[in-house]
Amino acid sequence: MQKTRLSYDEEETFRKKLIALLLSGADKPIASKVNFQKELFLLIRAMPQFESLFDFMPHRLGPYSNSADHVVENNPELFVADNKGIYLSDEGERFSSTVQKEMRPENFERLIQSIEFIRSVYDHLTDDEFMFLVYMTYGYTEKSDRFDALLKRKKQLADSLLRKKIITHERYSEIIKGSTRESNIKRSSDICLNSM
Repeated sequence: MQKTRLSYDEEETFRKKLIALLLSGADKPIASKVNFQKELFLLIRAMPQFESLFDFMPHRLGPYSNSADHVVENNPELFVADNKGIYLSDEGERFSSTVQKEMRPENFERLIQSIEFIRSVYDHLTDDEFMFLVYMTYGYTEKSDRFDALLKRKKQLADSLLRKKIITHERYSEIIKGSTRESNIKRSSDICLNSM
């Protein structure tokens, strides 16, 4: 069976829906644009069927999707980005609720479990911790202007990730022993996901 290609407007609607669901996955805003981009990146990694909707590419602060940034910036009636972080407006809350109701229960359940897991774990990371974790797990370092500075602080950042139970002791040792970008980059399965 041939897959039908979505129009730009349909893709944009799906992007809005997915971002609204991500932002509704916790009772607080996502702290920063960096964390928003990284949480969305991890969600897309967990749900590869949505990969074509977002154009994640190497950027100075790790994986970055111009289309995700565009959706948040160009839909102020749904999304707020201010000094509190990134969150849903009142209309955005209603939109998210509508999206939840129109989804098949089994699809919604799988998606919301991933979203709630990502938000519960990664909302507690600083920008530096999150960037370091993503760089060390997925790469995306080639255009980074922060990776070398973060790598100089790898023990401090790895200690913090271990203390927060984001990485295992085994992963901690791998990060500390690694000496080059290539030897430090690991598969996503190396992240401690014992809650899933």
